[in-house]
Amino acid sequence: MNEIYEEALNWLYSLRRFGMKLGLDNVEALLKISGNPHENAKGVHIAGTNGKGSVAAMLSSITKAGGYRVGTYTSPHLISFEERMLIDGKPIERDTLLRYIERYREIAESLNKKGVYPTFFELTTAIAFDYFREMAADIWVVETGMGGRLDATNILRFKTGVITRIGMDHTEHLGKTLENIAWEKAGIIKEGMNIVTAESGETLRVIEKKAKKVGAQVFSLKRDFDYRIFSSDIGGVECIVKGIYDEYNLHIPLVGRHQAENAALSVAAAELMKGDGIYLEKSAIISGINNVRWRGRFDIVSRDPIVVLDAAHNPDGARVLRNALIDAGLWGKYTLVLGMLSDKDARSFAEILMKGSVKTIITEPEYRPRAMKMEELLKITSEYGEVEGVRKPRDAVCRAIEYGNPVLVTGSIYLLGDVLSSIDFNGVDRKKLC
Repeated sequence: MNEIYEEALNWLYSLRRFGMKLGLDNVEALLKISGNPHENAKGVHIAGTNGKGSVAAMLSSITKAGGYRVGTYTSPHLISFEERMLIDGKPIERDTLLRYIERYREIAESLNKKGVYPTFFELTTAIAFDYFREMAADIWVVETGMGGRLDATNILRFKTGVITRIGMDHTEHLGKTLENIAWEKAGIIKEGMNIVTAESGETLRVIEKKAKKVGAQVFSLKRDFDYRIFSSDIGGVECIVKGIYDEYNLHIPLVGRHQAENAALSVAAAELMKGDGIYLEKSAIISGINNVRWRGRFDIVSRDPIVVLDAAHNPDGARVLRNALIDAGLWGKYTLVLGMLSDKDARSFAEILMKGSVKTIITEPEYRPRAMKMEELLKITSEYGEVEGVRKPRDAVCRAIEYGNPVLVTGSIYLLGDVLSSIDFNGVDRKKLC
């Protein structure tokens, strides 16, 4: 079974050779052959640059607390591919995923004969949607892969959407300005939709222009709903969210004051889901936020020594992470372990976080063609302080632990996956970590 499964998964990964194809033609062809499993689905479509995953986790937790069966689709995964598609927080079983891959492999090969070559993400999206239908998920919480307008997930026709903070990322595909990127993200907006967003100023105007064009309504943070933070520390965030219809006193177990904004977006979206016949009690919204879990986002995987994993990978994410480190009392005290992909703004990212690091160790995500070589990242980061290179992520973290400071591992979700796959942080003392 393991060999068959690995071969099937390797075939799916091999489709990355087709790269990224922005557009809906391929995913439409795939889903049509499968009987259009996405039709009549209800849920929330989430676009944006930073915060998508946290909002997806919060909305999944809220709707589950409300008694609904929830399918959650996010990417990329942290450790195992199965994490990309969840039912009530549980990853798809390997034998079930194998069955789907084998089925869609036949579909893809039949399309290849017609000159149609679905990509890795298009097939993964089709599989997730088919799986959610089979599992009779009441609500789908779906995160875009990149952008929105031409993203494979944009075949959905949900009544509720979220656009989180927009930043400069994937500029080679989405545009060179925030306004251009906002227009791509706003592509998820469709007729009759309620959109919740954290954006303001010019990017908000772009979103509202698209909404007006198609007959949708936009609800904006600070104008239509808001939040107030009482405290933010290593234990999480205490805040009050003033939603569109009600107020909520919340404890968010995720670290960083930015999570209050993500909670406000999630609360507002949950309230608006009644427009799609999904009714969530106030108690479910509070319980869902209070009990949310999301790995890899200021994820404290060890308390002795303190080891924090965070999936930030762009300058905006670095600034948010900096604020979380300040709130947690770790700024200026940690050893930074940094590894990134080659298409990211490593210079700006490193400059922000190295200002708070005692030492910096550069490493390289393993088995990733897009990984920035350690030597290149060493050259970039040497401008901002003393750095050393340790090629393997596991060895880099072990080296960082030796210094006796709290350890921050960041720069790429793939780096985090490498670390979690190679170090057992559960139930071991500090001497047994490495």
